[in-house]
Amino acid sequence: MRPTLQSFARAVLATSTLSALAACASGGLSSGALFEQGTTLPKLVTTSRDSYVIAAASLPRDQRLTDVVSQRWPQMVRGELPRGDFGLVPTQSLDRFGVYDSRGAFLGGPDYLVSVRADDVIEIRRLTAGEESALLGRRHPAGAIILQWRYNAR
Repeated sequence: MRPTLQSFARAVLATSTLSALAACASGGLSSGALFEQGTTLPKLVTTSRDSYVIAAASLPRDQRLTDVVSQRWPQMVRGELPRGDFGLVPTQSLDRFGVYDSRGAFLGGPDYLVSVRADDVIEIRRLTAGEESALLGRRHPAGAIILQWRYNAR
């Protein structure tokens, strides 16, 4: 059996989920404790051409983030949703995907991106539904978008 990027991502997700559960069980972390302490979400590294990160340099300044996301990750915006929950209990949402800031604050669903210009952010990150559940405690069917704001943008 040849390891793939997807199987590697599942292994990393399972490891981080188990670590977080162990920390919560021991009283080390409360729900959302990472964000209460003022830290930011961990960086996701990927080498695929469908990168999970869009940096400011590659963002078209004249577009709304709705257009950027639908061009880069069309499966988040339309089409068939991913199947399976990998054993995680989802917090159901009516929105297809969630939008958060880099501190983990929930900003809204897909409609929130209509009001955001590409010029307002320095980075956009995509999380799968499983990653969103493990890191943020919520779950949307198509995952989540994390926005890193440009200084004083919002």
